[in-house]
Amino acid sequence: METSRRTFLKGNLIGFAIWQLFYLIPFFHLDSVKWVTVLTTGLSLIGLCIWAFYLIRIVILSLHMVKRRPLTNPLNNEYFRWIRLKSFTIGFWGILASAGVLFVLSLYTTIEARLALHLLLVVAVVSPLAAYLSFDKNEVIDD
Repeated sequence: METSRRTFLKGNLIGFAIWQLFYLIPFFHLDSVKWVTVLTTGLSLIGLCIWAFYLIRIVILSLHMVKRRPLTNPLNNEYFRWIRLKSFTIGFWGILASAGVLFVLSLYTTIEARLALHLLLVVAVVSPLAAYLSFDKNEVIDD
């Protein structure tokens, strides 16, 4: 069950990153050529589909885990609670650091509010997911 959860989280992270990073390209005016716009939109939609697929799989896995409580005990031990706490902490500090960087940049240049909020959203989702996957090395599963 832990392996499938890691796979779902990896797919979710990759899909979200592809979706949002290609969605950010118009903010930087790199899509002045028609085929670039079509390509980035298509890649963004592919990322959206990947993200949605793995999100649905995570929800289905969560529903199965609620029905089978004894199977979820190994996924809720101290090790995994520590990973969740550290991941949340990294996400929190990542958002604060990103907000600080955007604030300093806004003192020297005009930053569109939608771009700033979008970047904060990407950092808020990607940093804890990436941290969770980097901390979870499948070391302690034999509980």
